[in-house]
Amino acid sequence: MNNATTTPITLDRNAAAPSRATNSITLTAGSMMFPLSIYTAVSDVAINRSERLNGDPGISVGRVHVRKDTGDIIDPANVTRMAEAAAGKGAGKWVVVDDADLAEVYGDTGEAKIVSFVPAADAGRYVIDGLVQVRARNDKRASAQVANQAAFSLLLTGMANRQVQALIRFVVRGGPRFGLLDHTGDMRTIITADAVREARELPVIEHADGAIDMMGQFIDSVGVMSEPVIDDTPVKVQEFIDSKAASCGVAVGDSPASAPSVVVVDVMAELAASIAASMEARKSVKKAVAKKAVAKKATAGSKAKAK
Repeated sequence: MNNATTTPITLDRNAAAPSRATNSITLTAGSMMFPLSIYTAVSDVAINRSERLNGDPGISVGRVHVRKDTGDIIDPANVTRMAEAAAGKGAGKWVVVDDADLAEVYGDTGEAKIVSFVPAADAGRYVIDGLVQVRARNDKRASAQVANQAAFSLLLTGMANRQVQALIRFVVRGGPRFGLLDHTGDMRTIITADAVREARELPVIEHADGAIDMMGQFIDSVGVMSEPVIDDTPVKVQEFIDSKAASCGVAVGDSPASAPSVVVVDVMAELAASIAASMEARKSVKKAVAKKAVAKKATAGSKAKAK
């Protein structure tokens, strides 16, 4: 029987479970293969604004300002961003929602506040989607700079002493974000619980102890270690570019005439040259044969006179 137990990280999940796979992969390790499907675990909770022509909800506009119903190119000045009401007396109706309207809800860009402090041990319950570094803002006034650094340092020291992180709501261009600021000044931006989907059903299957032991041996054979994950793809792409440039690269300022050109083989010209070379070779052979025949005849005549 399966006696192994695991303690998964508990995440806050308030969005509906995913229903459709977005990608498929085949996981391999040694001779083991696992065909898998990937489901998005995050949903978009931002307000859905659509671009419409002159405030007409019935005429949507494409990304390059083209009417989707007729395909006509339109003046960007005639494009308005609209949203559909979802509840209340206006449900189903459309209204213009511009950036100024959203700013009243979001708050001013650059505005930030500490929502609460979170025990550092509970940081694993949040889904991280980015990392930024937070430092005291520079100030041309030396006294103000020192005061800024001292105040921020005191906040971080107090957090380290209490073993907590600060849950911060901050407003940037595009809307509000949330982050967890730790005592080192690193802030991990997070995805809010209402955007994290419920876990899709994962079948629980009992396995024999022998099978589990064998899988453990497989895990050990692959290796168990913690190490930094480094993506060397950009390095490999640059190496490919460097190698290709060595053979056919074009320097800045080179004219098309001086740039390496592709060699095109003229098959007919090559064939004609080959035929001509063959004919010359045949002529040379005929001359040699004729010369040899004359010499042989002359030798034969000399022998006859001698007799």
